[in-house]
Amino acid sequence: MAGPTGADKGVTLLRALPADLAEQLLARMDAPVAAPLRDGLAGPLPADAPPAALDDTLTEFFDLLRILDRGLLLSSPEAGSTAAGGKGKKASAGGLIDLEPAPVDPIAELRELSPEKLLKVLDGEPPAVTALLLVALEPTTAAAVLKGLPNDQRVDVAVRFSLPGTRNYQLLQQLARAVVEKGRRLAEQPSEAAPDARITDLAAMLRSMPRPDRVVLLEKMATTDKVLTEKVREKLFKFADALKLDDRSLQGILAQLNLKSIALALKGADEAITAKVTNNISSRARELLQEEIGLLGSVPPAETEAARKEVTNLIRQGEEEGKFVLIE
Repeated sequence: MAGPTGADKGVTLLRALPADLAEQLLARMDAPVAAPLRDGLAGPLPADAPPAALDDTLTEFFDLLRILDRGLLLSSPEAGSTAAGGKGKKASAGGLIDLEPAPVDPIAELRELSPEKLLKVLDGEPPAVTALLLVALEPTTAAAVLKGLPNDQRVDVAVRFSLPGTRNYQLLQQLARAVVEKGRRLAEQPSEAAPDARITDLAAMLRSMPRPDRVVLLEKMATTDKVLTEKVREKLFKFADALKLDDRSLQGILAQLNLKSIALALKGADEAITAKVTNNISSRARELLQEEIGLLGSVPPAETEAARKEVTNLIRQGEEEGKFVLIE
């Protein structure tokens, strides 16, 4: 049976790299060289690929790299200065580069990343990359990362992590450096707002619009996404908007609520809202309301929120129908 070709080995190496680093390498290759490698990466993993295929390919790769380095040093004019105790240099396409190791250990930097940041950085990376990097992490951090992985990746990563064999430290350093750099880029990017935050922001923008324009816009949104539109509607108004109603409008809303709902809504509410409500009901209703609030005792937050939502829905309905205008 024929062994793996050079292209097969190249694909094996590229699969072990973070996706963005692999793409950077492919982009620097000539098109005829990169094309079969891209095809190999896009194709499925070989079903008969031995578990040690990556280790064997890495061993061969770094052996060749060491031979290449020695050849360059011997043919480089700076080789003599290295032997004489001078500062070693290596020739490259861009000139000369220092052979001195980087002052900062990328693995040490990797260990400083939180499990949350690591999960973001490793999102979309091959299981082989994640498994190899877990080796470099502290056990508690590695466990947190493994726990946070998607279910379809967790088993694959755990199996690869437990495979016997010596891990290639040079590759581990390169991967760690790439992951740390990716983490820096993520930190520099503005954080994406959570879906609920975006809905809240949209509701705030719509609320600033004139009511007729807002109603038309919401109606058009509903034809595209009714669920999203309803979520936006729910955030257009708040329980505290009761303070922005004139007395007559508030009295009309209170008339549609039973005493227990009002009591639940006022449980733990701001004094200003409580005073506004109690000033707009009769003295007898005020006494009954105070008794009802006193009998409630400890109330689950969900019940209070549900009662306030009932009030908010009535405010929203009245405002959208043009029955009243909130006093800003």
